[in-house]
Amino acid sequence: MYITEIKIGRDGKWYANGNEMFRLPIVNLFARHLERDENGGYYIHLREETFPVVVEDAPFYAIGIDESQEDLTLVFHDRQEMKITEPMKIHFVGDVPYITFRWEGDTRLSRGVYWRMSEYFEQRGDDIYIVPPKKN
Repeated sequence: MYITEIKIGRDGKWYANGNEMFRLPIVNLFARHLERDENGGYYIHLREETFPVVVEDAPFYAIGIDESQEDLTLVFHDRQEMKITEPMKIHFVGDVPYITFRWEGDTRLSRGVYWRMSEYFEQRGDDIYIVPPKKN
């Protein structure tokens, strides 16, 4: 099957030719090779091939929190992980929260993650930051 379109949905799910990509190792491989061009578009470059990627909202979507590790760690739909070791500003578009993983505001927080993270929020002026717990 030849892929004519790769898309990342608003919910963080990946699609190829309109069909959900359910093999998470492949989704993770694509997500780790996701790049951004000078015009703000996204693409995957693997070996000698480049595939444009349509992004409905944000390329990354945080769906969980792993607090079992030493650091506060977000888990994305594509199974990448992001450790939060320093205060991180939350960007809002309307009432939707975003944080920065690779590019500013590139990661949408699911509603559950946002509310679970609220115990780590600190307001600084008009901005809200996620402040990870201090290490002992």
